[in-house]
Amino acid sequence: MDCKLALDKKSTVNVNYETLMKDLQAVEPLLAIFPKLEKLTKLSANEYEWQLKPIGAMGVMHAVHYAASYQVDAAAGVLSFKAKEGIGNATLSGKFEFTKKGGAVEVEIEINGQLRDIKVPMLLRAATPGFIKTMFEGLVDRFMEKIGEKYAS
Repeated sequence: MDCKLALDKKSTVNVNYETLMKDLQAVEPLLAIFPKLEKLTKLSANEYEWQLKPIGAMGVMHAVHYAASYQVDAAAGVLSFKAKEGIGNATLSGKFEFTKKGGAVEVEIEINGQLRDIKVPMLLRAATPGFIKTMFEGLVDRFMEKIGEKYAS
């Protein structure tokens, strides 16, 4: 089964903005703290292949595997990514945006795309899209927490 994914999450964290921006420009140190990341492979200067550990429950499990090219706009605090076709079982694009808000930083993460070849029991097919989105939102929420932990001010 294939499933579309669209999410937009915001959170405010107390972090050292300058340290965060250094890792944003380097790309890999920021990506490396994503939850359930099993393997991150650098394909070229600004392209990475992601392999996540399986996520899911109740008979629905999916190990997301995809690649994307990344573009950094350090002045705006944005790391955007575009899906690279032909690698893995997903095509995901989006952005990570970091905005100074007084002494804190607002983190906004947008992810859009499609997950393919999800093994789903027939009785759970109708509920799967919402379930997958909820599981992915949990990973993004945890990612924002890990940003707060790693770059704490």
